[in-house]
Amino acid sequence: MADATTDCAAFDETVVFLSYFKDLKDPRQQGKVTYPLDEILLLCLLAVLAGAETVVDIALFGCKKRELLRRFRPFKDGTPAHDHLGDILAVLDAEQFQSCFVAWVAALTRAPEGVIAIDGKTARRSGGKKDGKAPLINNCCVMWALVRLCSSTLDGTRAA
Repeated sequence: MADATTDCAAFDETVVFLSYFKDLKDPRQQGKVTYPLDEILLLCLLAVLAGAETVVDIALFGCKKRELLRRFRPFKDGTPAHDHLGDILAVLDAEQFQSCFVAWVAALTRAPEGVIAIDGKTARRSGGKKDGKAPLINNCCVMWALVRLCSSTLDGTRAA
């Protein structure tokens, strides 16, 4: 009985995850699509959560865990080989994907976009004179600058 409850909860989470990507455009010709985009996204999510770091790792995960994947989606044509998977991911709009992904992560963490959480216990007495540690405010400034630099790089502008 506990397995059925876990499966149901996992299925619900899958639906929630995919709902954040429903507006992600699939530029492939619909008549030639063998692997639906929702299956590709789910495969990538589960593989990365399991430790996959490359497209080859994701494809290998898909081959080895096909029955697990079929608990959530049909995967009637199986999973794509690494080269085909790479081609599918390459044609997706990166900015649109990022927008969907950030919305999903923000919903998981319940943090508004652009918020960097800092632990108060860490911030307190953050600059030790004895141990030569930099004050936390310096670290926060560096983090802020990195976030601005990354976001400006993605949208093609320069950070001011």
